[in-house]
Amino acid sequence: MTGVRPLCTTAERICTTTEGSDPAWPADLLYGRLLATAAQQALGGGPAPRAGVRSIDGSLEPLALDRWLGGLEAADWAALAVAAAPVLDLGCGPGRHLVALRRIGKRALGVDLSPVAVQLARRRGGAAIPGDLFGAVPGAGRWNTALLLDGNVGIGGSPALLLRRTRELLATDGLAVVEVDPPGAPTYRTRIRIEARDVVSEWFTWARVGIDGIGSLARRARLVHEDTLNAGGRWIALLRRP
Repeated sequence: MTGVRPLCTTAERICTTTEGSDPAWPADLLYGRLLATAAQQALGGGPAPRAGVRSIDGSLEPLALDRWLGGLEAADWAALAVAAAPVLDLGCGPGRHLVALRRIGKRALGVDLSPVAVQLARRRGGAAIPGDLFGAVPGAGRWNTALLLDGNVGIGGSPALLLRRTRELLATDGLAVVEVDPPGAPTYRTRIRIEARDVVSEWFTWARVGIDGIGSLARRARLVHEDTLNAGGRWIALLRRP
């Protein structure tokens, strides 16, 4: 979820939780704070801060700060192998995919709402800009590949809308490389928040998409589900713009 698209985005404003108890931070601000802390601690050889993503049903998953700041896994390399330049990384986070693309000679640009994530991506050698993928994006309609990895297909809580926007950004015959949940996993809309020690974010809308549901979403976005990659227990759908 490296491309968190919260409901309220003003970093200076402190929201309140739906329960009206402890103060809650804007999601992009808390995400940036945790990311910066994790990067700083990684330089000193320490662990990332413990944080998680709470769903409205009460379930809690770890916030994968270590992975986003680390190297690539087999699934990441498989995704980048099929990516034709120029590549647009939507919700690029701290830029591990951008750095790898640069190393293998593929021109790429990352877009992320978090200024902290963009700054980290640039420090690591990636080209990245702060921005909303639903807003003005350089080169719209001319990108050969768009990446939606690390669960970023959930951005905004409407995968069909997100995939339609991705199609607009792609060139004709362009490829959307979309990480999804494994077979049997449901496709649904939810609300989540980030939780860390003594602090939480506001609730915001998100979505989960299973591989079984990506075909119908792709058709609604006028994309063709061309193939599926499975590496290291992660699933990636390849969606072609006709």
